[in-house]
Amino acid sequence: MIHMEILINNITFIVNTGKHKILYDYINSGLWEPYTFEIFDYFIDKNDTTIDIGCWNGITTLYLAHKSNVVYAIDPDFDCFSELIKNIELNPEIKEKIKPNKKAISNVNGNTHLFARENYGESSSSILERKRDLLSSAQIETITFDNFIQQNNIEKTSFVKIDIEGAEFLILPTIGSALQKLKYPTLYISFHYNYLNENLYANYIKSRFLTKVILKMERLLNISFLKNKIEKSLTNVFTDLNEYQYIYSHTGKIIQFDELIKNLSIIKKNELIFTNKKWHK
Repeated sequence: MIHMEILINNITFIVNTGKHKILYDYINSGLWEPYTFEIFDYFIDKNDTTIDIGCWNGITTLYLAHKSNVVYAIDPDFDCFSELIKNIELNPEIKEKIKPNKKAISNVNGNTHLFARENYGESSSSILERKRDLLSSAQIETITFDNFIQQNNIEKTSFVKIDIEGAEFLILPTIGSALQKLKYPTLYISFHYNYLNENLYANYIKSRFLTKVILKMERLLNISFLKNKIEKSLTNVFTDLNEYQYIYSHTGKIIQFDELIKNLSIIKKNELIFTNKKWHK
């Protein structure tokens, strides 16, 4: 087992490099999503409870554990979860702060397939079926966000990160009650518009080859053949988020709620922050 020290914004922790050495070298270069850690630094206090939905191998979780009091780290991918546990064990000074959970936050409680491109353990596995996925053999447990906070007795959290490779479109229309109970924590959401597009193709076209051809045409021509269906499927995604006072792009640009609803393509190029805390960027 080869270990590596990661340094991000004067915070250090240890990881098991495993099959991700190139990635960890890139993270150490400071070029991997620097805005994500800037957002963590601004919106999180050391006394806060945070929730990392889609924690992958634990990079964001380990950073959050240094910035906050407790981190709930959630990921259903068994390979990712195994790496997460190894990385937690390598950092005993923050180990007790991290509460790992191998479930998928979803719109229903139960069981489902976990989809992946070619291998589990990468960053793109999802409970949202996408046409280009080659794997679907893993059976995982799902739980609603409301049930998750109840089972873990979470009464308040200040910050929730959501990066779940397209499944955000399943859970966002269902989390209004939980957000209200949690007093509307800051949400930092990575949107995967293209994965939603793939999901719709999975429903309408059986041929993977034909889908790949169409998706390539869309990229080359900068068009979307299913634009109307995508917009229809997004109708209720943001309804439960209209209680937030501010919406920011990951670059700090403020976005009006009406603007977001009228121009849903905003999510194609931006991670979004929904918050009641003004961002002085």
